[in-house]
Amino acid sequence: MQVIVNAGNGSGGFFTWDVLDKLGADTFGSLHLNPDGMFPNHIPNPEDKTAMALTRAAVLENKADLGIVFDTDVDRSGVVDSEGNPINGDRLIALMSAIVLKEHPSTTIVTDARTTSMALTKFITKKGGQHCLYRVGYRNVIDKGVNLNKDGIETHLMMETSGHGALKENHFLDDGAYMVVKIIIEMVRMKLEGSEGGIGSLIEDLEEPLESAEVRMVVLSEPRNAKAKAVEAIEAFRTHIERGKLPGWELDACGDCWVSDGCLVDTNDDPAAIDAFMYRAKVSDEQNGEHGWVHLRQSIHNPNIAVNLQSTIPGGCQFMAKVLIDRFLLPSGMDKILDISQIDKYARNGNLS
Repeated sequence: MQVIVNAGNGSGGFFTWDVLDKLGADTFGSLHLNPDGMFPNHIPNPEDKTAMALTRAAVLENKADLGIVFDTDVDRSGVVDSEGNPINGDRLIALMSAIVLKEHPSTTIVTDARTTSMALTKFITKKGGQHCLYRVGYRNVIDKGVNLNKDGIETHLMMETSGHGALKENHFLDDGAYMVVKIIIEMVRMKLEGSEGGIGSLIEDLEEPLESAEVRMVVLSEPRNAKAKAVEAIEAFRTHIERGKLPGWELDACGDCWVSDGCLVDTNDDPAAIDAFMYRAKVSDEQNGEHGWVHLRQSIHNPNIAVNLQSTIPGGCQFMAKVLIDRFLLPSGMDKILDISQIDKYARNGNLS
């Protein structure tokens, strides 16, 4: 097989000469293998559009079987299939779920709450698995898997949309190289079985969200008070929903999980204090049924609130942003403690720049 590795001038070049080359793979056409802390070509990140575009181009130009993108320290990864289709984020979670569920039917898979939960849950359950949504943050997601296994709930895969992932068989380590090895093993297995389709065929039936967006609201406060103000705003969001002031909006649920105490928790959890406070609401109306969700999350490192939106209908994200402003941010007075200029711009013209 020909495999293109894009290490992004991080530390992942070893995977080319110390792993793939020694196994007999053709790695001609690989990119940016030498470590360089100035990262002269692009950010070493499987979510980076430039990294994915360059890898895609190399795969197509060399007619390679697979492209691999690592982050700086190789705890995150993404891939490009032989057709040049990027597989990262939810698509990577779905691919790893398909592989793991072949080996461990009915296992639970833990993901963070930014996933396209409706589509991903449908994909996982269709293949016989269970989907547990949990707090944003790869350590939270992995720890949840550890605890579920301790409670006797078989959980073999934990993944975050950023590309962080861990497997029970690999001692719950977030190891991007190990994830890629699992994908390559499946590719070999498929080829030996005479499969005509590439690795991308495993996720052909994954439904994609029509729209997704992320905007930020900066907390207008002294830095020392920013966290408390962010929590105040997110708690106000929860209260507005519970009081029915956002018609058709409901605090999100997933199986036996529900949004409580600022995070997705199980019924048997005693949630500890967490740095990132968050709530997610699913959005429905009479015409379209359930068509999207809105997730508000306090940033751990910066004085802002991230607003993630996803929708299955045209213009859905922009419309939900407008509702959030008109029915929550302005009536509640949150515009006095948050800079809403970015979400306001998006609500008015759909521009994220």
